[in-house]
Amino acid sequence: MSGRNNRIVRNRERSSEFLWNAKTLKIVGSLIIVVLIVVAVVMAILKIKDHKPIQLADSNGDISYEYFILSTENGIGVIDKKGAQILEPQYTSIDIPNPAKDVFIVYEEEKSSVQNQKGEPIFSEFEKVEAVKSSQDLGETEKEVLRYQKGELYGLVDLNGNIITEAIYSEISGLDYRPGRVLVKKDEQYGVLDSQGNVVIDVKYDQISADGYCSNQGSYEKTGYIVAKKSNDGMHFGYIDYKGKMVLDTKYESVERALEYEDENAYLIAMQAGKKGVFKNKKKWIDLNFQNINYSALSKVFIVNKNGKYGFYRLNGKVILKPEYSSYSIAGNYISVEQNEETKLFDINGNLINTNSYTKMIETENPAYFIAEDEEGNHSIISKDIKIDEKYVQVSYAFDHYFIVTDHTEKVGVINAITGEMEINPQYEFILLIDGSRSLQAIDGINNLVDIYSEDLKKTVTMKDGIVEHINEEYSIVYSENDMKYINSKGEVVENVEVYPNKKLHTIQKDGKWGLTDSSGNLVVECEYDIATELNEYGFAGVKKDGKWGVIDETGKVIVEPTYELDTYYFPQFIGKYRLIQSEIVYCEEV
Repeated sequence: MSGRNNRIVRNRERSSEFLWNAKTLKIVGSLIIVVLIVVAVVMAILKIKDHKPIQLADSNGDISYEYFILSTENGIGVIDKKGAQILEPQYTSIDIPNPAKDVFIVYEEEKSSVQNQKGEPIFSEFEKVEAVKSSQDLGETEKEVLRYQKGELYGLVDLNGNIITEAIYSEISGLDYRPGRVLVKKDEQYGVLDSQGNVVIDVKYDQISADGYCSNQGSYEKTGYIVAKKSNDGMHFGYIDYKGKMVLDTKYESVERALEYEDENAYLIAMQAGKKGVFKNKKKWIDLNFQNINYSALSKVFIVNKNGKYGFYRLNGKVILKPEYSSYSIAGNYISVEQNEETKLFDINGNLINTNSYTKMIETENPAYFIAEDEEGNHSIISKDIKIDEKYVQVSYAFDHYFIVTDHTEKVGVINAITGEMEINPQYEFILLIDGSRSLQAIDGINNLVDIYSEDLKKTVTMKDGIVEHINEEYSIVYSENDMKYINSKGEVVENVEVYPNKKLHTIQKDGKWGLTDSSGNLVVECEYDIATELNEYGFAGVKKDGKWGVIDETGKVIVEPTYELDTYYFPQFIGKYRLIQSEIVYCEEV
């Protein structure tokens, strides 16, 4: 788990109120499930008061969770990853800046203190110690530093109590969208420090923000900074790269970075005298001559607007089409434009492909194809050489040359864009690409069935009331109240020992009942349960019997007999006798 929230404020209203209703989910299928999950998380967050939740600002990969917030009806406490109680649940709220470290900021109403895993006070030499939150209070916190207060000023201290900076700043906060960096304010000016207290940007600007760039590997190391200074005629912006080097002086009315590309360079859209242009680092790439400029990440194209007309530039600054078109849509390697009420289709090099009556071109992840929409809202699949014009109600890209289509009976199937043949006949309510895979989840809502299709569109799993959950880049699980299958990224069925080769125990089914075996296949937990989950990373499995959940540890010992009545269609997770909640907020609750 990474980048998750590890703080919750005491709330007497049970979080189970926000769990999903199983009966509803079984009928409506996975799309509604997604909506309900989002709503549930939002509702849960809105219920939390007093102190807003904190999310870990991690720039170095996954975070080890050694400690968890514990929410009970009596208050908030802390448990370790084995379920042992560390701090008694008696507090209003608790911050754990880094869940791998035993530094707990506890709140009793408005008073706060810092304790370790023994409940001993630490950092008591400071007037006040707090987590370093994001500057706009977006729910993020730094995991290596805390801020301490001395009089009216603040300094930085590490999690071992070592002072990093003296208390010389009027404000200290995390920098939004740039974990590992701290925004400081002194004499009404801002600067940036790293987590060791080194100066990244001098304290001399009126405004500083991270540009939001993140590589495909999830790294923020190349994130730069948009800085601003006030003058008599307003705020003027410039740009500093990730090394702290000035790239654009603070003389522009706005500066923003084009995002979502893998490139060492910073492509910057800047405005001066009301006109926008593009810089590649310091070098002007597109003249400041346009009212607006946008960047299409998938096509790697800049879309410019001049006097209400659109044109297109490559990432290298070369013109594809001059700004002569009244509207456009861009789809991978193709650009659809309208000029004098005529629609034209160009390739990414500016070559005319054809003219047609489509009103919109929708890009797909495969740049060889796009989805066209006509004036009546019908959809077709188009490429340079292929046109599948069956006027579907909806079309979405799956993978390779396969598309998910909805016909006018509102049934969903899959078509081969090369042959034009229907590979999966329209018979489902929904078909979804399984996250991170080349396989499909098809939902028959009438019969409450989930079918899994492999990358060659062969049906590999059929399960009543099934749910599909993404495990990692290689595997997913399909499960119900009494069945469970594992599939790889190709949609092929695999054994759980392949998915979890290092687990001490693995689930096994015998005569319709579930238990657990060791790595040698010896039965450790008798097959007497209606369903059992695999051991989680903390060594606990859930077991269900007669509609109630219990907990077993990695030795096969029963921690809790099946007595928990949990209103959830999803497999619950446990830390000891407590339920583990993993959403935008990661914490444990007393059941």
